[in-house]
Amino acid sequence: MISRHQQGAISLFWVATGSVALAALAMAALFSMRYERNLFAEGAAKLGKTVTASPAGKVIDSAKQAVSEAAGNGDGQMRKCVINGKTVISNTDCKPDNRSSKVIQIHDTKGFEAPKKPPVEKGAPGSNPMLDKMIEKQLR
Repeated sequence: MISRHQQGAISLFWVATGSVALAALAMAALFSMRYERNLFAEGAAKLGKTVTASPAGKVIDSAKQAVSEAAGNGDGQMRKCVINGKTVISNTDCKPDNRSSKVIQIHDTKGFEAPKKPPVEKGAPGSNPMLDKMIEKQLR
């Protein structure tokens, strides 16, 4: 038996609500571009300030502190050392008091490009002797 009403996965109300939300995000992006402001970043900063001021912010801070304590108290420098016969590169496992520990420098090369070759300059247009002869023949 065929019913008179369509039974869809989502109702028209939710489709309209989703369309309005998508249009609002698109408008915010266009305003951000027009006025050279990042409204999304400003909103995230305000939300972050609200969260840190709330009681949940204290819980988040204590969790971050617990994670940093569990990870180890390294001095932040990347070191290369030998632990149990294996070479290890770490900022927490390689302690400064380890005799094989050496500080290494990390160089970020992401984003560097090789210099582009300058465009090849075309020579000045010269006369073609064959073309000149053809033009002279036509003029006679």
